Amino acid sequence: MGFTRRQMLTGTSTRASARRPPPDSPWRAHAGPACLAWRGIECRLCAERCDAGAIAFAAQTRGPARPGVDASRCTGCGECLPACPVNALVPEPA
Repeated sequence: MGFTRRQMLTGTSTRASARRPPPDSPWRAHAGPACLAWRGIECRLCAERCDAGAIAFAAQTRGPARPGVDASRCTGCGECLPACPVNALVPEPA
């Protein structure tokens, strides 16, 4: 199986690409329980990768901020999925 120039330049793995839904499928990203923030570890890689600004982090009284996805801003591009080091972001129907 080959890879695209975009995958090579952005570091998108084949495994992460396989998790992306078809482009005509309406969906949004959701941060699941594997997210590092829920384990008390600061990580904002998904928000840094999101060009639409759909992923924001809410401050917590204890521990690092936790991610939330604004469904109205999420374009379903899937760029946030391979950015997550623990594959906590999953696509779900919009």
